[in-house]
Amino acid sequence: MVQRTQPSSPARRDTTLAEVVDDSDPTYSNFGHRDEFLELLKQFLAANAQATPSPEESEAEDELLDFYLPMPGLLDPAMGDIVPPLMAALGKQLALLTDGREPDPTRFARIGRVVNWVVKVRGWNLSALSTDDIATNLDIPTHERLFSVPIPPLAVRVTLLALPLLSNPGKDGEYGALILARLFAREDALAGLPGFLKWAAAALEEGEREQEANLVASLFSFLAVLPGMAPQKELPILRTFFEDSLIPHLAGSTTSATSGLIRKLATKANGRWWVASLGAGLRDQPDADLPEGIEEVLDDLMSALGDKDTIVRYSAAKYLARIAALLPAELSDQIVSAVIGLFAGSEDDPVILTKFGTVIDPGGSAGGNGTMGLGGQETSRGEARWHGVCLAVAELARRGLLPAEAVDEVIPWVVKALTFDLRRASHSIGSNVRDAASYVLWSLSRAASPQQLKPFAELMATTLASVAVFDREVGVRRAASAAFQEGVGRSGLFPEGIDVLGKIDFFSVSIRRKAFTEAAPAAAHHTVYRKAFREHLHNITLRHWDAAMRVAGATALASLLELDPADIPDSVSRELAQVSSFDSASAHGALLALSRIAPMLDDGGKAELFDALTKVRPGALVTSNAADIVNGGCLLAAAALTSSADLSPLERFFSAATQRRETDVHDSLAALCRVMSEVQPDNSVSYVRRTMSELGAARASTRQAAALCLGSYQYRTAAEISGPLDALLAQFGKDAKADVETRRNAVQSLAQMSLQSADSVPLNALDDYTTDQRGDVGSWVRVASAKSIAQVLAGAASQPNALQLVPQELFTPAIAGIAKQAFEKLDVVREAATEAWSVLLAADADKVWDWPGAEAMATTESGERRVRPSAEWFSAGLALLQTSIHASVAAGIVQSAGAVVHSTSERCLRPLIPWLQKHDESQFVIDIVDVLAANLASNRIAVPALTTLSRLMDAGIEPSEEEAGRMLGLAARGLTTLKSIERLQAAMRVIIRTVTAEALYLAVGDEAESELEELLLETPWAEEGDKARAGRAVALLREMA
Repeated sequence: MVQRTQPSSPARRDTTLAEVVDDSDPTYSNFGHRDEFLELLKQFLAANAQATPSPEESEAEDELLDFYLPMPGLLDPAMGDIVPPLMAALGKQLALLTDGREPDPTRFARIGRVVNWVVKVRGWNLSALSTDDIATNLDIPTHERLFSVPIPPLAVRVTLLALPLLSNPGKDGEYGALILARLFAREDALAGLPGFLKWAAAALEEGEREQEANLVASLFSFLAVLPGMAPQKELPILRTFFEDSLIPHLAGSTTSATSGLIRKLATKANGRWWVASLGAGLRDQPDADLPEGIEEVLDDLMSALGDKDTIVRYSAAKYLARIAALLPAELSDQIVSAVIGLFAGSEDDPVILTKFGTVIDPGGSAGGNGTMGLGGQETSRGEARWHGVCLAVAELARRGLLPAEAVDEVIPWVVKALTFDLRRASHSIGSNVRDAASYVLWSLSRAASPQQLKPFAELMATTLASVAVFDREVGVRRAASAAFQEGVGRSGLFPEGIDVLGKIDFFSVSIRRKAFTEAAPAAAHHTVYRKAFREHLHNITLRHWDAAMRVAGATALASLLELDPADIPDSVSRELAQVSSFDSASAHGALLALSRIAPMLDDGGKAELFDALTKVRPGALVTSNAADIVNGGCLLAAAALTSSADLSPLERFFSAATQRRETDVHDSLAALCRVMSEVQPDNSVSYVRRTMSELGAARASTRQAAALCLGSYQYRTAAEISGPLDALLAQFGKDAKADVETRRNAVQSLAQMSLQSADSVPLNALDDYTTDQRGDVGSWVRVASAKSIAQVLAGAASQPNALQLVPQELFTPAIAGIAKQAFEKLDVVREAATEAWSVLLAADADKVWDWPGAEAMATTESGERRVRPSAEWFSAGLALLQTSIHASVAAGIVQSAGAVVHSTSERCLRPLIPWLQKHDESQFVIDIVDVLAANLASNRIAVPALTTLSRLMDAGIEPSEEEAGRMLGLAARGLTTLKSIERLQAAMRVIIRTVTAEALYLAVGDEAESELEELLLETPWAEEGDKARAGRAVALLREMA
């Protein structure tokens, strides 16, 4: 925008617009041209509206606008004189249009142009205060629709302010609807309600479908609020708008079908209208005529109980109960009966249950177009309907609307709902149904009388307790516990209620493991609950789709059977019948349960369980769930194997397990191999040879399983162990091509075999730094190696001939390797090294071998030695730098101090630098340079070593002259052939500033001033942060030039 202090042509002027001339300073303190401008405005507005403006007039008008644009604040005192005439002029021109006359559009636009300029300069907020009443007259169609009947001016202004909010999302639209509802609930503004509803109907018809969702939601919010405040006589007009305009407009559209919020608000508006319309008079008038349409609204609300969105179902349940509470008792009883009947599905598609009463198929729903014909049909068959029905029954019960016969009918259905859990593809449905079922029983305990609940008290108590301890979801377990607590407190009918409640309270069931292993056995001391728990485990938990639940259920079943061994035969027979099941989940649960029960049986009972392995279907070992079946079969075989058992049933499980890649299957197979070599050592020799041969198999999973199993066999002689030992050690040879998982398992096996022969201590595995696309996978091997070494050395320390089993020359490198890992950058490796150090301290290894620095990492608490947490090793462990293993410790520190991750390096350097400043740092620097010299070809070591040296020099840790020269030589070696950017950067950081300073000194020679010579020679250029000296050196060099 061009700004002028004066018009360019003072002489140009016409009768419509004169030019403002000002010879004063253009910086004004007030609107000095007010009178002159108002006179010009008067002439402008008095001009003939139908005349065509000349070019001179348009140019003069532009100059007028440009002249006043830079002075917006000075117009404020004159706004009342400027805006109203302009708006009145616009109103007159609109009148010309209504009379059929058309003014020249160019001339007419000039008025709007001036108005736009005023609004643009001063902002809409200030101008609106002067224009809203006048602007109302310009919107003639909206004005006629909204205010066909006169209402107070303030109501008009409030309406106009609230209308734009209705099309906004979120709270804007909600509060806009609330404002209008409160406005039209007033007696002095009630006359404007019909006009507003006409405007709303027209806005829906004229608006775009894609953008109407916000407006529709706001209108439903309006209809939901107003019935509770408006007089009864005005309710019919709201109903008419709802049924004749809003619902027909939405029927079949995607607006409501895709928006659960709109369907929820529609249900809410419908329910609130009927609650306001019915009042409280019909409850005590059984012979009164029911209002027309009550059956339709009840059908609408019942269909909404099956909506796919929870908010819709809850709203339908709430208003169904509220309406039922206002109707005569006979009709409300019919509503309760109809709601309960929805549990059973439809006549053509009823619910299907198991013998135990759990739901297999929840049945179908009645056909229709969803909630009030707006869509929203449930997507998961039966789940939404069962959830909605549970909510409705709970709301009806909470209001005391369930008669005695309804309580008798609903409790069996609710008990079934407590175990509603159906598998759908990769997930399950039903947790919300179980939660709502707990809510129903909670409501019944509060609202129903003890006499009504007494016949079902034991069923309610045992079912709630079973769900509280054995459900998969923590929310459901807590809800069942809360319902149990309510039943105990309200009715006092639950058997042993107080005692059981203390064992399955809110906190006891919050963690699944504790709920299964602690809360359930504690409550099962009471026979009535133990019986219910066993039934639940056999019929639900051990048949559950989630394998983790089956594992936990098997453990819980064993703990219950320990309380009463008389129940063991029954449990065994029930699970044996499931081994051959076509359902892989049932077969897996049976195998797990039998494996937990087997230790409680004699050899005859174990033999029966072992023979059950032959009943497993062959197809179960090759399905998608075969890993679970194979794992369960190996566990059962290990638990039930006896010295007289025929090993032939193991063959197919052994073969299947070696072909699986799951680690838990390999672990179970290894456990089976250990038991087999202990129980039948002669027959296990052939399996050992077979396992050794599988170390060279083409399939990676077979090699991994073999490497793990070889360490689990128990060898009787040195000759038996030598072959497997050589085979495992060969996996770490230079020519070996074993994958990282095989090497990890080999390390673990060597650790177990080391207890039988100390020649297999896996020290070399501590130097496995293999990487692939998964990252530092060698860390898996190093972690396993550290733990294995600790296991071996701790076991040897307990033997009287410990020094013969593990000589000192083997112990020292083992400790050095663990100490090195304790200072490296990966947290998981440091934690493993800390744990290994702790195991050795607990075994008093320092009393057997010469262990340098053993106490440096230990603290004494209550007379007991404990290893320090790994987070303290960077500070406390520095004392190891003064022991014989200092070189290994320095090699570990290099990986952390030179790490790319700043937090890791900072955590290491923060205690290291002060320690070096207090002690002799030369040996530490020598160790790092030695590490660098020995690993120049490895960027994994060279880069962090160079980075560590640079950071130490930055902190003022200066190497000796000899080591500095050696360090610079190593850093500069092979720079022309390096391809790693990180290596180049690390090397340059050490040498580039030093070399530059030396080159400059030689270049300037005798011409250098003393100050420049001193700067170049005495400044420690290898350090960072001395920018002032560098800047001064540059300035002196420029002066020389």
